[in-house]
Amino acid sequence: MQIGSAVTAFKQFTSRLLFLTISAVLSNTAFAIEAGQYYYFISDKCVVKGPQTPEERGAVTPDVMLFEVVPAGISDYYVNMNTKALLHYGEEGQAYLSSLESEQAYTAGKMPSEESLRKDGNAIHHDFMLQREAIDVKALINTLNGFSQLQTDKGYFFKKIVGLSNPNAKFKAITQVRLSDFGHDNRMMLTSYTSNYFMLDEQGKASETPFISVDHGAALRSQLHDASSPYSIFTEKTVCGEKWEPGN
Repeated sequence: MQIGSAVTAFKQFTSRLLFLTISAVLSNTAFAIEAGQYYYFISDKCVVKGPQTPEERGAVTPDVMLFEVVPAGISDYYVNMNTKALLHYGEEGQAYLSSLESEQAYTAGKMPSEESLRKDGNAIHHDFMLQREAIDVKALINTLNGFSQLQTDKGYFFKKIVGLSNPNAKFKAITQVRLSDFGHDNRMMLTSYTSNYFMLDEQGKASETPFISVDHGAALRSQLHDASSPYSIFTEKTVCGEKWEPGN
């Protein structure tokens, strides 16, 4: 009986181990990212809209690379945003955002949090944390000066800074990118690309609401179509990228 019990226990152990191994492999496969350069195309949540033939599609679709996913290991990735497409930004702002990308890596294959899985189960979100650090007012001002040359944006930044009651305030700077996979081969949606600055209190605790929020994704999307274009409606909140393949 003891031998039989031992054999049974061993079988149960090996079965459990095999199950965990297979689950880990499937998890890595399910949440992996397809590396490559992703170019803008007209879509609604990565479902093709507008002209369908290559000639018609090429005539109305700007040739803009949105982002590039670069392998950084077996299951790690970097994301490189096309900061040059932020046409209203100064060169220093573009360079600053690009400099943040080399310090981070996203590990695919990890079980996603409940927040990262959509309720309808149609998307898996890949979140890249490009920056999480404390900065002072001077650093914030220098950063914002490079983020936009538009008077409306610069006016908004100026009013917020002038309204500060504490000239020695500190801020928690968080810059992040979210790419969403809706299950379409070689396509990913740029769901968000933002920098948020949360004021820190005397204990170093960040406020829940950002003091200033900069939507780099909106700045990038605004350059894709004129406001009068019938396709601008598809870039109001998000934009989708299609992986470039040689010959296409």
